[in-house]
Amino acid sequence: MASYVVLERRPAAGRRIETELVRDEFSYLALIFPLVWLLWYRLWFAAIVLLLFSVGIGMIGEYLAPGPAMVAAGFVVSFFVALEGSAWRIAKFRRLGYLETGAVVAPSLSEAEIRWFAGSGAPPQKPAPVTGHKVATPPPLPGSDHSDMVFGFAGER
Repeated sequence: MASYVVLERRPAAGRRIETELVRDEFSYLALIFPLVWLLWYRLWFAAIVLLLFSVGIGMIGEYLAPGPAMVAAGFVVSFFVALEGSAWRIAKFRRLGYLETGAVVAPSLSEAEIRWFAGSGAPPQKPAPVTGHKVATPPPLPGSDHSDMVFGFAGER
């Protein structure tokens, strides 16, 4: 089962709350195709940095260690994108004004959406504070005088 981070943005009055669910785990597609994965999720800055970093590694590798070392360096970069890609997606949504409102554990995105919107994945709601209401006091014990009661025990007379 995968863990999904739930992000919500409350727009202007009269519009619905926008909700995004981001799968928070290692991405095998980002490991195999890191640049395509970043472009697919519109992480433009990370894609540009990845391109520049890859070109830099390629240029340095031409002079220092062509061959297997270049493959290893490319794998390390891809592995980093696969590990941190979901965190970058969450950060992108936070920059767009989304707030992290919870998490859902589910086998698929559609199941996570069903669980979240049905309420089973929603965080527990705090009870509203009670204001202006009197707290009910227990009725007096039968046959006792409250004047000499201490901690529920009747005192000597």
